[in-house]
Amino acid sequence: MENVVTKTQHKARVVPVISTKGGEGKSTQSANLAGFLADAGKKVLLIDGDHSQPTASSIFSLEYEAPNGLYELLMKTVDLARPDQIISRSVINNLDIIVSNDPHDRLSSAMLHAPDGRMRLRNVLQHPLFQDYDVIIIDSKGAASIMLELILLASSSFAVGVIKPILPDTREFLRGTLGLMEGLLPLAVYGIAMPQVRILTNCMEYTNLDWKTLESLQGIIENGQYLRADAFDVSLLNTIIPKLEIYKLGHASGQPVHRLETTTTRTSTPAAADTMYDLACELFPDWTADFDLLRKEANQ
Repeated sequence: MENVVTKTQHKARVVPVISTKGGEGKSTQSANLAGFLADAGKKVLLIDGDHSQPTASSIFSLEYEAPNGLYELLMKTVDLARPDQIISRSVINNLDIIVSNDPHDRLSSAMLHAPDGRMRLRNVLQHPLFQDYDVIIIDSKGAASIMLELILLASSSFAVGVIKPILPDTREFLRGTLGLMEGLLPLAVYGIAMPQVRILTNCMEYTNLDWKTLESLQGIIENGQYLRADAFDVSLLNTIIPKLEIYKLGHASGQPVHRLETTTTRTSTPAAADTMYDLACELFPDWTADFDLLRKEANQ
């Protein structure tokens, strides 16, 4: 009898990048992470979930722009059997994008009134089209809303929360994000768990005040002094994104920052490529060998 090999179905990792406060750098770091993973050989989809003020979908130039985007995806008016109708291709190999196209903020109202509104993105991403990707990164709008709720609920394991080391910002993140998540806890009866929240420090200036802010945040987390510590898994990533012009340059030039700075003469902060390597290894440790290879090739 001929042997039959059963192939395990591939399942994309879905990673929301979140904050309930605008201006923390979610879009920039979403794009940088997506670009790094793509260059490391991973098939990446970047969804611009900032529905009314899109940024992530415009950082990288598009080789092909699909006629539809986030609006049609969530309104379920696009045929997912035709990827060219919804998937835009960036100029970066392995990196596809679903653009944001809801400037009049129609989605918020539509999802609020839809019976499955909060679950809509989670359900849509189960389509076979999206299982071809290794990772799906979802940028989000910096505000507590139903749109952030549905992006959080789409997570496969964890969400990356982006903060600046400013005390009011860290407090707002914990209060706003965890407060929003608390309202979703009743979904546990349907087997839906809240994602881990892994906090990424962005725009670090390495001043005494910045360090004190991070130490205070770390203490709050370690001592479980945050809202519903019994229900939420919150941690502070070791990787820190410094406040440097190179990150602005990456945004302006449409390039992931690891391509622009592979080495540095600075002694105070690592090269941007090393920072993105550290972040990728922390978030996806089982892909470290691929990241090692990318770094080796960049340094040759």
